[in-house]
Amino acid sequence: MKSKTLRLIVVATLITVAVVIGHLLPGLDATEIDREIRNSLHVIGFAFIAAVIFEALPLSTARAALTTLSIVAVLGALAEFVQSLDGKGFDLGDLYRDIAGAVLYIVARVLWNWTKVEGRSSLIRFSARTVSMALGILLFVPLSYWSYAKAGIAAKFPTIIDFDGRWDSYTYKPVNSEVTLVTGGSSAEKNTGAFAEIVLLHRGWSGLSIKPVVSDWSSFQFLTMRAAVIGVQESTITVDISDVEHPGYRIQHHVGASSAGPEPTVIRFPLHAVSEIPGRPELDLSNVTAVYIIAKTGRKGKNNSGEIRMILDDIRLE
Repeated sequence: MKSKTLRLIVVATLITVAVVIGHLLPGLDATEIDREIRNSLHVIGFAFIAAVIFEALPLSTARAALTTLSIVAVLGALAEFVQSLDGKGFDLGDLYRDIAGAVLYIVARVLWNWTKVEGRSSLIRFSARTVSMALGILLFVPLSYWSYAKAGIAAKFPTIIDFDGRWDSYTYKPVNSEVTLVTGGSSAEKNTGAFAEIVLLHRGWSGLSIKPVVSDWSSFQFLTMRAAVIGVQESTITVDISDVEHPGYRIQHHVGASSAGPEPTVIRFPLHAVSEIPGRPELDLSNVTAVYIIAKTGRKGKNNSGEIRMILDDIRLE
């Protein structure tokens, strides 16, 4: 009896320490894909924790299940509380995912145990075990999906984004703008495949921000893109880059500016000629966190809709 109690204490201590440390480690937050991978790991990690606790408890199935869920909820809440002390905030979504992982494992395990009871028909056994295995597989489906998404985008490197990819919307977001993906048939018909049409809502700072899946740009010389600005005779497109030391909105290094008109054309920005910022270290191209592509028009558009639109496609490194 003493050995079982000691085993439970050791297991509980190790799990508590692992959960707390895991929440304090640097998170996966570079892109939406990374955040979804992190969320998936919450589900899988707490399913494993639930498995260890559930199998170690010397209780009946029902009591072990309820006890395990209670412990997981407490551990998850404790981890989020410790995380909030570190400035990351208390995330109820993470807590829900922790509990969901535990529920998936427990339900799958209880169903499997239920099939071992004498007197069950073959059909019932088969059905229950099929559901049990499906729940077990379900634990890993989100992680597999988002890992495949990350690998798929990384495999296209040095293409940063071409808007043809299935997961591109998880790597970019509007900056004072409205973004629509278009496939052919627009005023930018020279573009191939899908491209982004961006309605500019702010004349001074409006465009697109991109968080690249691959952050090491140190071996490349230029950032290139196919671009146009429709609604004015000529506009200026600027590129600014954030590195790991200078993240955040409009806190970045200015890469350069180039003129753009209504006709789509390829423009290139030299990465190693970045404007120096007084009192700030040089841009670290080995750890890029975001790139801002901004169109500065200086006046309102004169097209029929009264809108100024920026067209972007095939953003890549050379």
